[in-house]
Amino acid sequence: MQEQFSATPRTTPTRELRGLALHRERGHEIEHIGKGVYSVPGCSGGSYRVDLAVFDGEQSCSCPDRAPVCKHIICATIYRAKSRAKARREQHQRAASRATRGNLAPLAASL
Repeated sequence: MQEQFSATPRTTPTRELRGLALHRERGHEIEHIGKGVYSVPGCSGGSYRVDLAVFDGEQSCSCPDRAPVCKHIICATIYRAKSRAKARREQHQRAASRATRGNLAPLAASL
């Protein structure tokens, strides 16, 4: 008999999947408190302070989960990565817009 494999886990989702789900459902509620520090909503209300250890050290979360990486840390990491990607896209768009305006100046002067 051949075992069937599924893309979705049959047991309790891993912390990674729960972190992804938390970001998808409540990522808009995350607050950036300071350099690498975020307030991340909990699933049952309230929020937890997550420090992603930007200045060395170890990342940490104020939740009761004692695992080295909890779902709140994963959620904050996703939030930070998406925020940085959005900022880079916006920066490139501004630079492209300035370059386009600069290229149109000689054309406008000739009219």
